[in-house]
Amino acid sequence: MRAAAYPLSRRAGGFPRSSLELPGPGKEADMKSHLTRYLTLLAVPAFLVAVPAMAAHQVQRAHYLQQSGQAGTRQNNELAFAGKRITVPVVAVAPGSPEKTFEIHGAVNPTIVLPAGAKVRFKLGNADRQMPHGLAVTRKSPPYPDDAKKEIKPPIAGTGYVKHENSKSGMQVAATGWFTLKPGTYYYVCPVPTHAHEGMYGKIVVKQSGS
Repeated sequence: MRAAAYPLSRRAGGFPRSSLELPGPGKEADMKSHLTRYLTLLAVPAFLVAVPAMAAHQVQRAHYLQQSGQAGTRQNNELAFAGKRITVPVVAVAPGSPEKTFEIHGAVNPTIVLPAGAKVRFKLGNADRQMPHGLAVTRKSPPYPDDAKKEIKPPIAGTGYVKHENSKSGMQVAATGWFTLKPGTYYYVCPVPTHAHEGMYGKIVVKQSGS
């Protein structure tokens, strides 16, 4: 004997009988309850594949990398900045870059050109997932010994050590205080032992306006 089946009304959506098992003869309320459960199940896959929103630290990381990637006017491996108040957003070991390097605007350890007398500060975002880095501004030129920190004391400005990136707190960012530079040649250096010695530094050229 075949079990009795109750087709859905057109108002309920007109599902084929084979797509939904309905209970035996009963009240219309039972059919509505069963339909509700069925529609709820249909919604589950969409919920499971929904893309979660980015965490706040991921948004901040993306914003900082974008800001650094567009900073200054680049010509080869030289970046020029203009204005009376300048922030230079540097990345330590940007994604896809060599170890123990600084990056700005896609350039590795670029020469930074600044106008004399401008108020300047450097920001350092550490994208390295393994080790800390820092940034110090100094007149001391390379080559640097294993412990460059001793050679550059006291620095003109510095961020101190910036912890490595991790999945919970994200990329750490620190900044120097504001300072001004006279025309001349300076260097930005990672003060962590062995880093500057292995090439983690870049040149700063300060020019008089109009020169």
